[in-house]
Amino acid sequence: MTDARPNVAAPGRRTASDGPGRRPRGSITPDDVVAAAFDLATEISLTSLNMPKLARHLDVPVTSIYWHFRKKEQLLDAMLDHAIHEYHLETTFVDEKAWDEALRSHFRRMRDVFRQNPVLCDLVLMRVGELSPEATRTAIGRIEAVVETLVEAGFNPDDALEVYLALSVHSRGSALVEHLARQQGTGGAPMATRVMNRGVVGADFLAHASPTAMKVATLPNGDDTAADTNFEFTLDALIDKAKGLLDRARAASDAK
Repeated sequence: MTDARPNVAAPGRRTASDGPGRRPRGSITPDDVVAAAFDLATEISLTSLNMPKLARHLDVPVTSIYWHFRKKEQLLDAMLDHAIHEYHLETTFVDEKAWDEALRSHFRRMRDVFRQNPVLCDLVLMRVGELSPEATRTAIGRIEAVVETLVEAGFNPDDALEVYLALSVHSRGSALVEHLARQQGTGGAPMATRVMNRGVVGADFLAHASPTAMKVATLPNGDDTAADTNFEFTLDALIDKAKGLLDRARAASDAK
């Protein structure tokens, strides 16, 4: 998969052939800074990322970073904006098979993208920032593509949106549970509590929509087989529920 970073060339570190001293002020752009921030965050984590470390990574004075981003929050917002774009490129919905199989493929891919890229997971799932109009349009467009496919299959629009949201919460929540477990280094109730407190998945969702979720959340870290089993179990349950909604919509249509 591609890295979650802007489609720009990341600036390289200076070498002896570049001559003595740091890169001159004004030699880096905002895109350079964001690309380097993704590189560094991949190495040291998003939490550990700060402006002085980023300046050393770029081999520039820290004032060169502050020229473009006055504080870390602004940089994280810019990173989130690029991450949203890259995330949607990686999880483009492909309507090339039966609607239920298309959903399975799409939401499996969504989970895999977050599992494979911790920085992307931190930015998209754990950070709330203000998206640019372009990123907002990208996000809405992806939702509409799935909902339109479901409507064409016979769902009413409200049910189609509910199906999308339920599957999205499940895929994101599963990836986030695993991500937090890896960050902590162990499984257990504290990790599950953090997930629920963030509002990503609620207690009712864990207890009812995914009967084995709490059990899996307390398994030793790294038990990917158990996590995969739980994910597929709930994916099947949600799609079966969607089939029931579709049957109801068709019956209502036939009755008219």
